Amino acid sequence: MIAENRKAGGSITVFLSLTLVIIMALLGTMIEVTRGKVCRIQGRRVMKLASDGLMTEYSRPLFENYNLYFLENAGKPFADSVAEYASGTSESNSLFPDSMDVYLGTLERVTVDGERYAGDDGGAALQEQIVSYMKRRISADKVKAFLRKTDEMQPLSDREEEIEQKVKQEKEAVGECRSLLELMRLIDGVDCSGGAVKGQKYFVKMLFAGEKKPGKFGISEAVVWNAIKKKVSDVSDFLDHLQEEAKKREFAVLVRETLEKTKEALRIVTEMGAPQLKKMNVSGDAARVLSSNRGILEKTGEMLSQEMTEQTAAELKRMWKAYDVSGIAFDYAGINEKGGAESPMSVFSDAVSGGLPKLVLKKDFNISDKTVKDPDHYHSLYAADKSARKKEVDGVAAFAKEEEVDFQGVAKGFAKTAASDVMLCEYLKRYFSSVQTKAGANKRLDYEWEYILCGKGSDKKNLDTVINRLVLLRSVINTAALFSSSEKRETAYAAALAVVGFTGMEPLIRFTQTLFLVLWGMTESLVEVAALLQGKKVPVIKTAKDIVVKFPELYRIGHAYIMEKADQLPKKNGRCFGYTDYVLLLMAGIGRDVRYHRMMDLMEWNIRDHEYSGFCFGQCVDSFKVTGQFSYGTKWFRLPLIQRMTGREGDGFQQEVTVDAGYVAK
Repeated sequence: MIAENRKAGGSITVFLSLTLVIIMALLGTMIEVTRGKVCRIQGRRVMKLASDGLMTEYSRPLFENYNLYFLENAGKPFADSVAEYASGTSESNSLFPDSMDVYLGTLERVTVDGERYAGDDGGAALQEQIVSYMKRRISADKVKAFLRKTDEMQPLSDREEEIEQKVKQEKEAVGECRSLLELMRLIDGVDCSGGAVKGQKYFVKMLFAGEKKPGKFGISEAVVWNAIKKKVSDVSDFLDHLQEEAKKREFAVLVRETLEKTKEALRIVTEMGAPQLKKMNVSGDAARVLSSNRGILEKTGEMLSQEMTEQTAAELKRMWKAYDVSGIAFDYAGINEKGGAESPMSVFSDAVSGGLPKLVLKKDFNISDKTVKDPDHYHSLYAADKSARKKEVDGVAAFAKEEEVDFQGVAKGFAKTAASDVMLCEYLKRYFSSVQTKAGANKRLDYEWEYILCGKGSDKKNLDTVINRLVLLRSVINTAALFSSSEKRETAYAAALAVVGFTGMEPLIRFTQTLFLVLWGMTESLVEVAALLQGKKVPVIKTAKDIVVKFPELYRIGHAYIMEKADQLPKKNGRCFGYTDYVLLLMAGIGRDVRYHRMMDLMEWNIRDHEYSGFCFGQCVDSFKVTGQFSYGTKWFRLPLIQRMTGREGDGFQQEVTVDAGYVAK
């Protein structure tokens, strides 16, 4: 009985012992799991503190000059620096060396990735820092006031396209009219460009045989005959003296030049076709007449290259009796003796030929001659497809020389103007110079606003391009106002009639009217840009009654006139913009990436020149991710009995934590 009781008691003892072990293992496991979670929090804190420690090494020149926080990634690897900052907190016992640290762990590895460089994502890091900085320095009301002004300009993008399309369609319609005017010049020697009838040196009808009468040449208008009658030559004067070498050479030159004009006229006639010629009142079988004359001229040239005999001279006289100067006639009805009014287009073309800065800047203004060797560096570096860039043309020069209306999309960015753009404008005013502000002698470029907008290699080129774009921008506004006024349209139509009305070609008259309206708006823009460069403000939107340039004054375009009108420009209250405001509007159309990449160029140049030459903004980082691999030894799960029962050593565990580091809070 006693043995049986002892046996039962021993069983209970073993059972209780096992139960105690299980309870202890459970408690140890729970404590160890809790400790692991706390260790993860501790590890994250260690990584965050270490990352913050690294971020205190920001570039001092960038901060002191531009109030920006960026970390240069151009020396010791970030991971090594983070590990050094973390070593004092991850391996403690330094404060209480005799106490047990339940969070004691070892930092096994640190990795840094996800770095966002200054130029990444179109300069997103720059934009975020600038917006964050300016939010604390400008009021929301100021931002809203600027955006309200730009709201009025958003429809201009559609007006810009309408004007360009109208000019394009009218120019296509007037193409045949242009061809007819070119035939008048080639065949009759009459040039009507500029509103004046001028005789040409060489033309198809310049050589004739017989009587010198206007009717023989198919000309019934005195002004036309008076323009060319001194230019025509009787071939008899040459054929009777072909034995004289000088006379022979002179005749050969006339024949050769006349042949070239004949070939060109025949090409145009062939392209137009007989039905179209008939529709435009060109009498006679023009193609047949020109072909016959070409044969005579070619045969004459061949004979003049040979030795001249009496038989050859006789053959030439017989052949030239068939040379036709009356078979092609043009309708000059309506042309007056003065040849029409002078076109203001020629005056404008002469005025802008010397460059727009000479027109809109005061004579005593000294344009900076500073240049840079590698313009638009960062935008070229980050641009995905350089071939996709639209080549910029001089819109004002194209209008003056080729009658092309291309506003270069200057009004397309207004719909994209946002609060961040306004903050950028205020930031630029604080830290970057323009043609209206002193840059200081130490900057690589004086006109920094202009460089951000244009990206050219010199202050002069950047200023020239900005002026051109401002003129085009204001031209859209002013031309739209002129088109909306029936009175202004009638004025332009009357002027077009005075210049090309004699042709009777309504498409040409309408096209000339449209050109005059664009010219009128562009001249008004020159006055406005001159005023802007003098520090004045110009209304955001104009109506026809606000146009200060009168149409007759288009014949006075020049520097003196532009300065006179700019000085007289009335002061406007309310919704007006100054020079920097308009430049900002133009910036809205070039894209965020272009703006911020060019700002990086300027900052890098200025810091390299005056802080240290090794600075590279492209290697600067504003945010990254830090991952730490921690190893922890077990504290509450190391009973040998439990390890033998579970078959695991349980020496420790590892944890990986990742934290974000950045200068702007997300």
